[in-house]
Amino acid sequence: MELHTLNDVFCNPLSLPDYPSGICAPSRRGNRVANGFMGPDVDYRELADPELLYDGGKWYMFPSSRQAYVSDDLAHWKYMPVDIENDLGYAPSIAKVNGKYVLTASALFRSPHIYLAEAPLGPYKDLGPVLEQDGAELSPEYLDPSLFSDEGRLYLYWGCSPANGGIFGIELDPSAPNHALGPKQKLIEFDPSNVFERYGEHNEQGNMSWVEGAAMFRHNDEYYLQYACNGTVFRRYAVGVYRGKSPLGPFVCQRTPVCLAPQGMVCGCGHGGWVQGKNGEVWQFYTCVCRRIHQFERRIGMDRVVFAPNGDASVRITCTPQSVQYGDLGLVPVSVNKAVASSSFEGANYPAFACDECTHTWWAPAQDDKSPWLEVNCRGIFDFEAIQICWTEVNLDYQAGICPEPVRFLVTFFDAIGQQLPEKMSFENNQVDNLIEFFTFKPVHAQTVRISIIPSKNSIRHGITELTVFARPVSPETPRD
Repeated sequence: MELHTLNDVFCNPLSLPDYPSGICAPSRRGNRVANGFMGPDVDYRELADPELLYDGGKWYMFPSSRQAYVSDDLAHWKYMPVDIENDLGYAPSIAKVNGKYVLTASALFRSPHIYLAEAPLGPYKDLGPVLEQDGAELSPEYLDPSLFSDEGRLYLYWGCSPANGGIFGIELDPSAPNHALGPKQKLIEFDPSNVFERYGEHNEQGNMSWVEGAAMFRHNDEYYLQYACNGTVFRRYAVGVYRGKSPLGPFVCQRTPVCLAPQGMVCGCGHGGWVQGKNGEVWQFYTCVCRRIHQFERRIGMDRVVFAPNGDASVRITCTPQSVQYGDLGLVPVSVNKAVASSSFEGANYPAFACDECTHTWWAPAQDDKSPWLEVNCRGIFDFEAIQICWTEVNLDYQAGICPEPVRFLVTFFDAIGQQLPEKMSFENNQVDNLIEFFTFKPVHAQTVRISIIPSKNSIRHGITELTVFARPVSPETPRD
């Protein structure tokens, strides 16, 4: 099987076009900016908290910050705006019930509402806030909501608070989705006996946690109530699950996390949800940590869910090229912490930071560098087959008119003695704004890869957070060149 002939290959974090500004950026929230910035730069881009709907042969992804992304193969996504009356908010959720589409989200600075439409992308009608049976607005704090439909019935889950919070659930009226049919119930809460739930980078605070990011999925007539825990800013941000025989429980805790990946470029894998694939397989979509400019700067990943014979669920988090149909393709990163050089660098943003498998370091070329390039010498000959580039926008400033745009660049290869090879790839006419680039190609027998950035005609300047080159491992029997 030749990798470059497959059309369903992805690599986490996912390459999604048109990443929006972060929810805490001043260009989005004005003077109401939360703390959490890592330094003087205050503009960044993020997507997080994905929930999905599979409908009519397409997947609709509704993440925080921008909605929606649509795919017909899970590997290629397009941004398609939702037609809605108001700014939807944060951590959205969608469900289809009785042929109609119900949408909600956490809301900033106002009561969250329920929306209804005839199609996944709208137009959506605002039905108003969720009302309990007595007519009062739903409480406690309506954050991280998740909608779930099951055999014509509709349920809402929510909760995002530390220590004494938890996940709540309620049944809604499918014919009037902003009205409750029954009482709200507290379904689960922080359980310190699950060490992975405890707060902190090393789960060191056993007396508290953030239990949030609920999502429900039915599999083999069992109901899996997913939740995120620990804290979204940490590399040990995780996903746990409870199982029950009805949508509102009672539930029994699965004592092992579904997602936990504390290292590498795809770490802190939390808040998300499950969705069914075309062939019946189940996929986990999740948030992963970036934390370059802001503590809530996140990305999105996806991987298969595996069910053990006893029903326990697990996800192997991947950071290498995967096929939707065939799974792992046998490629590994061959560029991490190898010899990196560049045309220039600015301040302490050294070239080595572009190949250190770290989400919050980056290489930035000097401001006066008119032909910036970065190359990695992999210290041996490999058959390169794929490249991922996580770009950095060095001077992003929406309020000053310095906005994202497609990166134009060239890829060239060199042999063991530094001679340029004839194989090359041109993205000079790139028209897609991908904050994360990922592409595959026919194997190139080489030692060094160079990325040459064509400077923007506008003011935006690009650097690289991570350049990852993928190849098959060299066997011990292979003679050294």
